[in-house]
Amino acid sequence: LDQLTESIGIVLHTIEANTRTENLLKQSQSLASELQNRQEELQKTNLELAEKARSNLAKDQFLAMLSHELRTPLTPVLASALALESEPALPPEVHESLHMIRRNVELEARLIDDLLDLTRIDRGKVQLNFEVVDAHTLLQNALEICQAEIDRKHLRRSLNLGARKVHLRADPARLQQIFWNLINNAVKFTPSDGQISISTGNTSKGELRVEIADTGLGIESQELPKIFDAFEQGGRTQLGGLGLGLAISKALVEAHKGTITAQSAGRNKGSTFTLVFPTSERAAVQITPAVSPKLPEHQAMRILLVEDHEDSNRSLTNLLRRRGYHVQSALNFQSALDLGTKHEFDVLISDLALPDGNGTDLMQTLHSTRPLLGIALTGFGMEDDIRKCREAGFQHHLVKPIDLNKLDLLIQESAAAPASA
Repeated sequence: LDQLTESIGIVLHTIEANTRTENLLKQSQSLASELQNRQEELQKTNLELAEKARSNLAKDQFLAMLSHELRTPLTPVLASALALESEPALPPEVHESLHMIRRNVELEARLIDDLLDLTRIDRGKVQLNFEVVDAHTLLQNALEICQAEIDRKHLRRSLNLGARKVHLRADPARLQQIFWNLINNAVKFTPSDGQISISTGNTSKGELRVEIADTGLGIESQELPKIFDAFEQGGRTQLGGLGLGLAISKALVEAHKGTITAQSAGRNKGSTFTLVFPTSERAAVQITPAVSPKLPEHQAMRILLVEDHEDSNRSLTNLLRRRGYHVQSALNFQSALDLGTKHEFDVLISDLALPDGNGTDLMQTLHSTRPLLGIALTGFGMEDDIRKCREAGFQHHLVKPIDLNKLDLLIQESAAAPASA
């Protein structure tokens, strides 16, 4: 009986052990299956991320090329209009037509900028270069840019810069862009003989408050919650534009840890946009106001212009020569390299995308042998393009269509302080 009991115990123990083994085996198989599933999911996720990265790269390349193709034809149009505007013998109505051409070319360039900015913001690719700036200076710069249109529409202008704390830690170009967007909208949506008012002050917390008000078309109450959405225009589509300026401004304001709000009593009752930014106690970097400079006499600089778009090449060459520069031009990389090897130049103005090479390689080659100011004159405005230009030795990057006065000023600055090798 004892042996039987012992045998039964052994059998039961064996059965129990086998059961545990089977359970462990099932658990192991389940874990293995789960691990395999997770590995497959991880592999799928990695493939999707890689595909998304490839897609984003393709989109970036497409946008850069699109920007180039859209901007390049604007350059000879704007350059020719600027050249003709300087002719005093032309009748007033012709001057007005030329001004209209220039204004609309600049508007087209701004629409391209807005589309690219919105794409950068959506992907989190906006790069801000923070420094301490005087907000009043940037606000006045933006107002100065809009002054010609203010005068044309006979708008009354009120400017009250009452803020005592005006130093911000900000990207000066982007902060001025915010101010310009709001002032430009106020001018755009205010009928002739209306008024725009710009004022600043400080909140109880010491923040900077900027208000930009107008007596224009106003915004309906149901449109106010959507006014900062992309492609929304608050029912004001008749005056053109893409409805991107406020969406871009809001994103840039928030990137500066600020806020932006809009108020309006309704249709044809004007609107007020209010910005609030944290201030900085540090002294601001001096920023030169954005007025058209009276340029000093310059020495006859030797310029190599490289541009594969024939109309742009011809118009820029003629305009630069009319301003007293010695200019030789090339339509491609090899011709430019031959000229750069045979002749001495002070300045290289080059497109980036050339049919048989690129402007960055050209700059690196020529700059390696002698001091040379490099100005990249392109239709590309993406951050990567600007970085590549600087790495290649270009000191400046101008996006088409160019501001000829700015180009002239950059060249003259090189005459006063030549670039080092």
